[in-house]
Amino acid sequence: MNELKFSSISDIGIFFLTIPGHLYNLLKSLVTFAVIDLPMFLWGVLQWLWGDNFFDGPVGGFPVIVYKFGTLLWTKIWSLFVGAWQYLTHTQWSWNSLYEFPNLPDKIRTEFIDGINQPFAFFAGGYSLDIKGGVRPLINSMNDLRDFIDFLPWPIFFALVLLGVWALARKWSVVVLGAVALSYIGFFNLMEPASQTLSLMVLSIVICVVIGIPLGILMSRSDAVEAAVKPVLDIMQTMPSFVYLIPVLILFGVSPVAGLIAVFIYAAPPVVRLTNLGIRLVPFDVVEASHAFGSTYIQRLFGVLIPLALPNIFAGINQTIMMALAMVVIAALVGAPGLGADVLSAQGNVNLARGLISGTAIALIAIVIDRSLHLLGERMQEHRKVGH
Repeated sequence: MNELKFSSISDIGIFFLTIPGHLYNLLKSLVTFAVIDLPMFLWGVLQWLWGDNFFDGPVGGFPVIVYKFGTLLWTKIWSLFVGAWQYLTHTQWSWNSLYEFPNLPDKIRTEFIDGINQPFAFFAGGYSLDIKGGVRPLINSMNDLRDFIDFLPWPIFFALVLLGVWALARKWSVVVLGAVALSYIGFFNLMEPASQTLSLMVLSIVICVVIGIPLGILMSRSDAVEAAVKPVLDIMQTMPSFVYLIPVLILFGVSPVAGLIAVFIYAAPPVVRLTNLGIRLVPFDVVEASHAFGSTYIQRLFGVLIPLALPNIFAGINQTIMMALAMVVIAALVGAPGLGADVLSAQGNVNLARGLISGTAIALIAIVIDRSLHLLGERMQEHRKVGH
């Protein structure tokens, strides 16, 4: 964190007078991104996808790429079946021939790989600048949050964090744990990387929750949507992170936004899955009773389904936070600064002590957040306990 030295009482007064301006800039950046820049970016994407009609998009547009890729994929699949049939009918079978599985010829494999790489390379070359411009407000918001944290002297920053922990947990033991975590970070001079990690985590978790909870609600309402989304979530969780980092790096280069997207892809599925599960586990008779009283779906959603599903939703948010913090080292590989970059540097230098120090700071942050949100979820469910 920046060192601020006060030589007189007036300097302290000037410092407190500048805090509202920094808060205003931070809130303005976040609101501008959420209300103006993000909707305009999404609208531009829709216009680009559709054009005047579905097949009349921009030259080399997305529908054309999808059509060409689908045609190429079908051609290769058909060639695979033809080749397999020819292999089965023309091969002189023997026991030794069963030791090798019939594979595709090198030419077909090369064409199949080019059918994936070439359309994406064309897309990245033509639209990467537009995509970078669309996410620029998000980068500005992350920088504003980091600068605001760095702007605060450590006593004020510690007080704000501990006040937030108390507001969530309402338990002194968790506040003490938060104080221990902050002191540990301060003693080992990790304030600056911790602020960078915190800004990355706050924005990535907010994006995961804002997108994940509505998607989980939509899945709980439609079996077809659930069947379509679940395989995507499986891929997001099981696909090695280094695979989806390849297109992220091609589009955004080595930058914090690449780390943000990597964190989102890995950490979003739990909140989606558990929101869907929590709403589906609400007793059917309770839903029927609310429906019998004439409530609309929106009334049932916010008055019955979400309140009763809160334990699962909070569990999903907790899991998302844990997985997001677990990704900070991977995100550092694509340019995300913070504690993850320190761990990565320690690994490159084979410095066990430095790796343990930075890794312990990440673990302490995760534990404090987990306990705070867990206790908040329990407090919100006190009305369901026997005797209330």
